[in-house]
Amino acid sequence: MIKKLSVDFEVKACCEALRVSRSWFYRWQQAEPSRREKENAQLVEQIKEVFAANKSRYGSPRVTRELRQQGLQCGEKRIARLMRQNKLVARAKKAFRPRTTVAGRSAAPNLIKGLEPTGVNQIWVSDITYIATLEGWLYLAVILDLFSRKVVGWNWERAWKQT
Repeated sequence: MIKKLSVDFEVKACCEALRVSRSWFYRWQQAEPSRREKENAQLVEQIKEVFAANKSRYGSPRVTRELRQQGLQCGEKRIARLMRQNKLVARAKKAFRPRTTVAGRSAAPNLIKGLEPTGVNQIWVSDITYIATLEGWLYLAVILDLFSRKVVGWNWERAWKQT
């Protein structure tokens, strides 16, 4: 605080106002960093190495686990605080978006445009959708009769496992 105030006021006046001796202030200014500050500086370097090695994707729990595997004794809250102070924020994973079309190709022409079914089983339409589950992605294909709007057939299958 004295350091900030000394820009506008004399150090002597600041020390008197805060009831601190000037000799203490100057000794405090030249003091070496504490053991904890030195440990934190070393720990921040190790955190940065782990963070960079994992393409900025690891948050404090994973960084802590990695440092513990390297033999370091450290708490997750300390790691989280040091990461926050050094603005090390894990990149969020992008949401998976299944692609059902090939880029650059245009949509197929609508062959039933303008047609009105007059009875059952004249025009069938279908659609496919992806469903996220705890076990991975599923796809669901449904065939509808356009006249009665009833499901003619459907099938679901596991598409791929989520990683």
